[in-house]
Amino acid sequence: MVSNQGRNLAIAIMGGLVVGAVTSLVEVGGAPLTYYFLQFNSLVNQGWYWQLFTSLLVVLPNSLGAVDVLFNAIAVIWLDGLLSDAFTPTEYYALFVASGLAGNLLSLLNGPKEISFGASGGIFGLLAGAVALDYAVKGRVDYQLLVWFIAVFYISSVGLSYVDWLAHLGGALLGLCAGYVIGRGRTVNAL
Repeated sequence: MVSNQGRNLAIAIMGGLVVGAVTSLVEVGGAPLTYYFLQFNSLVNQGWYWQLFTSLLVVLPNSLGAVDVLFNAIAVIWLDGLLSDAFTPTEYYALFVASGLAGNLLSLLNGPKEISFGASGGIFGLLAGAVALDYAVKGRVDYQLLVWFIAVFYISSVGLSYVDWLAHLGGALLGLCAGYVIGRGRTVNAL
């Protein structure tokens, strides 16, 4: 059974495609409204900082956006048992947003012409956070969990020209740090 967090996040991810499609029907300043919600690095560098957040869910209403939504929603549901058991609902959503933001910030290194969107940085933060939390609580590496993380990161980040691997990396790095801190807090509180 899928947890409330997993179900809600999967619905929000799928809703991003709907928002992208609806906002693409309205033009503002000669551009589809959707473009105000995606991460255009050149615009973020000019102060459009909200795109670092809105691009976590709003996607282009095209085949690339649909594929992104499909894979991210499936990933959230597939990983749900691991992620929902690792984090409280507040930790889950906060880590998703924070690691997605970290991924989008690192994505700025792709240069000013880059456009980015999607929830994968946040999802990698959740996955990496679960690995680090497990280590912090148990004091040992769960190699099966670590292999899953590495395999998923490699398969979804390497060799695909349309994938923003820096967003994946940024989300994963923040997730590792946050998961460790959350896990250490639980260990200290349990004493």
